[in-house]
Amino acid sequence: MQQHKLTIGILAHVDAGKTSLTECMLYESGATKDRGSVDQGSAITDGMAMEKDRGISIKTATVDFEWKGTHINIVDTPGHIDFSAEVDRALSVLDLVVLVISAVEGVQAHTLNLWESIKEREIPTVIFVNKVDRAGADPEEVFKELEKDLGASLFALNIPDMSNPKEVRLFDFIASKKFLSIYILDHSMENLAEADESFLEAYLEGDVSDLLSILQKSKAAIRQRKLTPILFGSAKLHIGIPRLMDEIINGANQDRVGTEGLHARVFKVEYDPKYGRLAHVRIFSGGFKTKDVIQSSGAYEEVKINQIYQRKLGKLTQVNELSEGDIGVITTSEIVLAGDSLGVFSENETFSSMMEPVLSVQAIAKEEKDYQKLGEALEILNIEDPQIDFRWYKDEREYHLKILGPIQTEVLQDSLHRRFGVDADFLPPAVIYKETPKKSAEGYVRYWMPKPCWAIMTFRVEPGELGSGVIFDSKVRTSDISIKYQNEVKRAIPWSLKQGIKGWEVTDIKITLIEGSEHNVHSNPGDFLLATPMGIMRGVEAADTDILEPMYTFHIKANNDHLGPIASDLNQMKATIGTPIFDGNFFTLTGRVSVDQAMEYGIKFSTRTSGKGRLKLTLDGYQKTIDSDNKIRPYRGVSPLDESLWILHNRGAFKAEDRMR
Repeated sequence: MQQHKLTIGILAHVDAGKTSLTECMLYESGATKDRGSVDQGSAITDGMAMEKDRGISIKTATVDFEWKGTHINIVDTPGHIDFSAEVDRALSVLDLVVLVISAVEGVQAHTLNLWESIKEREIPTVIFVNKVDRAGADPEEVFKELEKDLGASLFALNIPDMSNPKEVRLFDFIASKKFLSIYILDHSMENLAEADESFLEAYLEGDVSDLLSILQKSKAAIRQRKLTPILFGSAKLHIGIPRLMDEIINGANQDRVGTEGLHARVFKVEYDPKYGRLAHVRIFSGGFKTKDVIQSSGAYEEVKINQIYQRKLGKLTQVNELSEGDIGVITTSEIVLAGDSLGVFSENETFSSMMEPVLSVQAIAKEEKDYQKLGEALEILNIEDPQIDFRWYKDEREYHLKILGPIQTEVLQDSLHRRFGVDADFLPPAVIYKETPKKSAEGYVRYWMPKPCWAIMTFRVEPGELGSGVIFDSKVRTSDISIKYQNEVKRAIPWSLKQGIKGWEVTDIKITLIEGSEHNVHSNPGDFLLATPMGIMRGVEAADTDILEPMYTFHIKANNDHLGPIASDLNQMKATIGTPIFDGNFFTLTGRVSVDQAMEYGIKFSTRTSGKGRLKLTLDGYQKTIDSDNKIRPYRGVSPLDESLWILHNRGAFKAEDRMR
C-alpha cells in the first residue's frame, strides 16, 4: 500500500514562531536529534546566511518527516510582508496550512493578508496559538480577535491552564470538563451548535457532559469546513506539538481528486553554486523520471528532466524519480519559472497576489568594473523571483527592479554580496505609476521596407474603464490579415505597452485593429510583432495620456489615545478617512491613501503606537493624478516611435527577454 503523503505550509506574521514550530515537529518526529534554534542560527529551514544573522525567514524552505504512517512535507514560508511573493507561490502546492498566531501579539496586519489568501484558495487550516508561556499572553483575547477580525468560526481542541504562570499546562478537549465555563470552550461549543443541528438541541438544554461525543461532532464539522480547529501551545517549551501533528493528519484535504497523467507545479526556483538552476516542484498526480521529456506551461519547447533531487534536512540527495505527493528539486533543459505547471496544466488559477509591487529601485554597482557582473547577477535573481521584473536598459546603463518594501532591497544587496561577490547600492524607492489614454485616437504603421517585410495596420486606441486593464479586438477580415498574423499582433500588445509616452506602463486601454493588410510573398510573423508596437504607440501619442497613481486601502486598529495623532497623520497624507468604530479601549479606522504618501508611514505608525497598533495596507488599484515633472520619466531603451532605430534594433528577431511567456 502506497504511503499517504501530505504537503503543509507553516504561515505567520513575522516573529510568531513558525520556524521554531517547524524545528519542534522535526524533533518530535525523530527526523532530527536536536531542535534547531532561530536565535542561535541553527534552524534547518533558515539556510541563507542573512536568515541566520537576522533570525528571520526570507526564502521558502522545505523539510519532511514521518508521523504515524504519514509522510509530511513542510513548506516553511517567510513571515515578512516584503516576501509575500514567496508565500503566494507556496500556497499553490499545499494540502493544509498551519497558521501560527502569537498569544502575546494576537492578530497582526500580515495575519489578515495570509487569512484572505488562504480562504480564497479554500485550503484547510489549523490555527496554532503559540507562546502561551510568555508574559502578556492572553489566549482568550486572541480567540476573540480571530473570530472578530478573521470571521473564523473556531473550535478549540485543547485549552491552556495559566493559573500558575511558572508552569503553563495544556488539557485536551476531552479532559477539559472543569474549564467548560470559560469563554474559549463555551464559545467553541456555541459555534458547533450553529454548525451541527444534531448538537444544537443538547447545547440549548445544557447537555454538554459527553465531551467525547462532542469532539467527534466537531471533527465532522471541521472536515466539512464549517469550523476551523484551534490549538494552543508553545514551541519554546515544546508543549502542544504532538497534538498539533495529529490534527495535521486529521485535518488535511485527503479527498482531492487527482488529474490523469502528470500534473506538477513549480513553486520555487533557485541557483545553487554546485548544482546550477534548481526548480522545486510538487507532484499532484502521475510522476516522472530522470531524462523524461514533459510539457511546461511556461516554456516554448518540451522540457527534459536532467537530474532529480530531494532535500533531506537541508541537503540534496539525488533520486531517480518523483511520484504523486512528492516534493522534489529538478534541473531541466529549458528554463522553468515559479508558478509554471508541468504535464497537464489546463486549469486556470486566477488567485490574486497577496501584494503587488508598486515601488521601483535602481541598482548601481559600487565599482565600475562590476557593472556587467551586477547585471548578470540580477538576471539570475529575477529568474528566482519573477516579481522583481528586472529591466536592464543597456543604452542608459541602468538596472531597475520592482520591490514590495525596503527590507527586500536589503536582502537583494546581501545576496549580491554573498552569492555573487558584487557590492551594489540601491537608490531610494520610487512609486510605480501607470498611464492611460486621455481620448480616442488612431495609430497607423506601414512596415514594408527594406524588404522582405510587409505589415500595414491601423489601430484605434481608446480610454478604458478604470481598472479594466487592456482590451484588444480586431475588426480586420482574415482575407486582409490572416489569423496567424493577427495572433502575433495580439501577442505583441502587452510588450508594446510596457512603456508609454511618459515612461510608464499603459493600462485601462481598449485597442482595436481596424484596418490592415499582409503580403502573400513578403509578410512573415516577425513583421507583425515588430510593427504592432509602432502602430499602438503612434495611437497612444496621438491620444495623449493621463498618469495613474497606485492607491492603498488602510485598516487601522489602535488604542483610543492614539486616534487624534493618527487622524492628523492621515489628513497630512491627504487620505480619505472613514468614520472610526470604537470597541472598548480600541478604535478601527479605514480609508484610502496614495502609495506615494503612505510609503514610509509604517515606521512612523509603529513609533506612534509603541508597536502595539495594527496597520494593514492593501493595494487598491490606481486613480488619475495630476501630471508633474517628478512623475514623468524618459523612455528607456529604443522607442517604437523612433521608427528607423526601432526597425534596425529589432530586424530579424526579438530578444528572448522581450518575448511574452
